Amino acid sequence: MENTFLPGTVRQRLADIMKIRKVSQTELAQRIGCQDSTISRFISGKTDKLSDENIIRIARVFNVSTDFILGVTTVPDRKNYEIDELGLSAQAARNLYTGKVNTQVVNRLLESPRFAELTYILEQYFDDTLAAGYAAQNQMYATLSSLTRKTVKSDAANQTAKKILQMRTPVYQADLTTIENQFMLAVKEVKKEIGNDYATAQALTVAAAERMFAELTKGQDMENPTVTPEQVTELIIGSVAGMDGVDQEALDKLGQALTGFMQTTLGQAAAQEKGNEKTEQ
Repeated sequence: MENTFLPGTVRQRLADIMKIRKVSQTELAQRIGCQDSTISRFISGKTDKLSDENIIRIARVFNVSTDFILGVTTVPDRKNYEIDELGLSAQAARNLYTGKVNTQVVNRLLESPRFAELTYILEQYFDDTLAAGYAAQNQMYATLSSLTRKTVKSDAANQTAKKILQMRTPVYQADLTTIENQFMLAVKEVKKEIGNDYATAQALTVAAAERMFAELTKGQDMENPTVTPEQVTELIIGSVAGMDGVDQEALDKLGQALTGFMQTTLGQAAAQEKGNEKTEQ
């Protein structure tokens, strides 16, 4: 699936995805159950009307989100799926949305190619696909050992027969060893990826702090810079004020609390410093 599209209107988005997926107006109209002219008139700009139901059906035809068709997002990937579409049981879904399992960990594992491979190994283990093969192999070794004993009457033959029996593999042992190794490799890879993410976030945080300090001390004597609590608060609040979903009222209260906290802390530090000076005198 295409990763991203340029920002656009519903009309532009529809025309783009039809072109990329090579779906004609007539074909799309047939698939969503409307008149060919409905699609044609909308794309040509003769009408701005396209019902909500048609938008939902168009999104389903192209397997994209309705937000993508509406131009709200540039990423076509769907975010809302029916439980049945994902192949999850009701209990599995319940465990996810009630927080019984750590969804971040589940996400990391599901994104891991090695874990994806592990799921098919587990499938073979659960339905005894490989176990049946090892059982047949073990039976062959047992038969060969028995024939060796019966055919050749000697101590050497008996030793050989014992060695043949030792070649048998516990039916599920090979499966479990493979599963254990594969799972540990998947976990280690996820751990490494998380470590990289943490290092990147840490570096970004340091860089952001350095930029803030440079902004606050611009034009000042760098050996004795003067930074007020109000300046720090303004810069911190300003860095998040433009983010989606931020409550301005809550942000204002946070700013007041942050300024008050820094003023109190600095005041206590100054008082303690004066007290230390008097003690030394």
